[in-house]
Amino acid sequence: MKNKQRTNATERGRIVPKFKILDAVIILLIVVSVVGIYLSYNVTDALKNRKDLKEYVVDFSIQDVRNSTRNYINIGDVLYYSEDGEVLGTLLGHTNDATQPLSYGAAADYFVDKAGNTQSVLYPYTDQPSDRIDAIGRFSCKGVSSEDGGFLVNGSRYLAPGQTILVQTELVTFTVTIKNIALLEVLE
Repeated sequence: MKNKQRTNATERGRIVPKFKILDAVIILLIVVSVVGIYLSYNVTDALKNRKDLKEYVVDFSIQDVRNSTRNYINIGDVLYYSEDGEVLGTLLGHTNDATQPLSYGAAADYFVDKAGNTQSVLYPYTDQPSDRIDAIGRFSCKGVSSEDGGFLVNGSRYLAPGQTILVQTELVTFTVTIKNIALLEVLE
């Protein structure tokens, strides 16, 4: 008899809430609302950034590469970020009227002497494919200036003077250092 009373008391003590269809509908509406709000802000921001893109020219330098590398870089080549293949821009001539994408010279190493002056030592240069060169070039890209004074390539990827990035064309991969970013309209 005592066991029967304990069982009834235990069953009475357990109050299990029942999950109904109305509860599921309310939870589903809340989840859909939160996701909708999140997506509306992100989609609006993405579309706004894409809409406000302007054409920029980016000056860059390449340091200490083989002389033969310049044979694989041409005006009109598309530059990609090497890490993920996203388009960065299109190579231009190293000046507005240039027929070559790069201006180059013998590679140099820089050091500071005892007096604190910066000195350079040039590598030997004989125009052989194995000689080392430093080069400068330009590429065009679409982007937008960010609120903090930076620059966003394609409205999403940060790029700034002094930044070093690994890029590639269809034929060669190389490291560039960004020197300057200017609006194309200003340069014309």
